[in-house]
Amino acid sequence: MADKRDQIMSAVVAGMKNILEENGYNSDLGANVFEWRPKIIDPSGSGYVPTEQDELPALHVRDPLDKAVTIEQDGSEDHDLTLELEIAHEGGATGAAMRGQIADVRKAIGVDVTWGGLASDISREMTAETIRVQADRTFFRTLIRTKITYTTSEYAES
Repeated sequence: MADKRDQIMSAVVAGMKNILEENGYNSDLGANVFEWRPKIIDPSGSGYVPTEQDELPALHVRDPLDKAVTIEQDGSEDHDLTLELEIAHEGGATGAAMRGQIADVRKAIGVDVTWGGLASDISREMTAETIRVQADRTFFRTLIRTKITYTTSEYAES
């Protein structure tokens, strides 16, 4: 059986794949959802591009940090799981289209903040930063960060 963190991430990816116009969203961003592709811009700023042109727009989902924040008297641990959702927008995307895709991700996050009962909550604080990327081609990327809170047994699976 997969650990709780893995189950949560599977639920997140599945939820993001529902971002389709036929489901009431602004875009079909859910048609290109990828888990753990490299970041679009690495810390050195070299402009690595993990998304092919025909995959745009795309959504990259990552869980880079899981912090056990509290060990309770009952032997359980509360975790803050950092969730990164990185949208790769097409180079010719309008501001309205990009804002629509950002709104779609936020809406999808809010569909079930417990991810099928696996988590206790998701932070209402979400940072969304959009930048223009010039690598082998020009496109935009928005990085959305938030935290999912969940509980496990002390020193158990994360």
